[in-house]
Amino acid sequence: MLGAAARFALTGGVATLVHLAIAIMLIRLGVAPLIGNAAAFATAFMVSFWGHHLFTFAGHGVDVQNSLSRFVIVAVLGFIANESSLALLLKFAAVPAELALLVSTLIAAVLTFFLSRYWAFKPDPSPMR
Repeated sequence: MLGAAARFALTGGVATLVHLAIAIMLIRLGVAPLIGNAAAFATAFMVSFWGHHLFTFAGHGVDVQNSLSRFVIVAVLGFIANESSLALLLKFAAVPAELALLVSTLIAAVLTFFLSRYWAFKPDPSPMR
């Protein structure tokens, strides 16, 4: 599992950097944090999916269509965790929007790893013969 976790961290790190760079840029341009975060999520989604499909969980044996449909669900759940925690941090914590964004993104990353590893890219068990 350490190998998959390291590959996930690398792939997720790239997708997260894309996400954070776009979100922070939009926030600094005056876009509301929750809207900027949503736009950044949409942009980073494909980086994340293809990175995980081709690198993190390479050799998983799950076809693109099946893993994409599962990963959409994983990504949406991660986005809900990210956006909800961001909204709560912005409302109740006295921290800059960029720090709140970083914390909420970390929360979503942990959730996304486990859902990706144990469901989205998990091969279906072999049929019994």
